[in-house]
Amino acid sequence: MLPLWSSIRAHPAVQAALTGIGAAVVGLLAAALWNPVLTTSIDGVGDAAFALALLVLLRVLPVWAVVPVAAAAGALLL
Repeated sequence: MLPLWSSIRAHPAVQAALTGIGAAVVGLLAAALWNPVLTTSIDGVGDAAFALALLVLLRVLPVWAVVPVAAAAGALLL
């Protein structure tokens, strides 16, 4: 299966289609995140700052380290 997939991916039209499919998936995931999650969970500037701080931490620390930090900070702030 892998050699067949490699030969199919070599065609420019298939590469363009896969790029478009990837962009569509990212758009759908962003829409799914925006509507139920962001519109109901971010209520003020403090919530937005907390989310932004955690996003910055994700750029520095691995996910497994950020999750307990977020849980502890959320428990303390509530």
